[in-house]
Amino acid sequence: MNHCYLFIGPSGSGKTSLAEKAFSTEQKIISYTTRSPREGEEHGRDYYFVSKKEFKQMVNRDQFAEYDGYDEHFYGIAKATLRDALAAGDCYDPITTTGFINLHRVFGNQMVPIWINISKETMSARLEKRSSSEDLERRLAIFQEDQESLARLKRYPNLIEIDGETSLAEMLEQLRQALK
Repeated sequence: MNHCYLFIGPSGSGKTSLAEKAFSTEQKIISYTTRSPREGEEHGRDYYFVSKKEFKQMVNRDQFAEYDGYDEHFYGIAKATLRDALAAGDCYDPITTTGFINLHRVFGNQMVPIWINISKETMSARLEKRSSSEDLERRLAIFQEDQESLARLKRYPNLIEIDGETSLAEMLEQLRQALK
């Protein structure tokens, strides 16, 4: 059975960096989002960047396997995209806790949650490098909600927890050990 590894954690935890180190580009689920591209991101490679109107039309047409709001934006995985990826092999995507739970309801243990745990201080230090002060403040306010998400994820026996306070290489080794 193929699995989809879903990376979850606070902003700045290293979800995307770890996922990209652990899996090939071809294994990435390309999600839809209403947020603007960050520097270096490309439409169709990192996300499908769409307007809120387009996103809502996709919701109304029942095209998403899951969707959720995070930090004033919407994110979603199209049903067809996920089914095609699972048919081809293992896949991955950074996602919210609610997104994981919604996918788990449909796909069961094919969905594997990977939680990356970091402190508020580490999150702040990492985000200072890529965020405006108001963006940083908003994300820090979401931090407690993110921590509460971990309690919800602990109900799933296939949860993998990663110590995000370590280097990316050490995080990758933790993940490899957990997947053995």
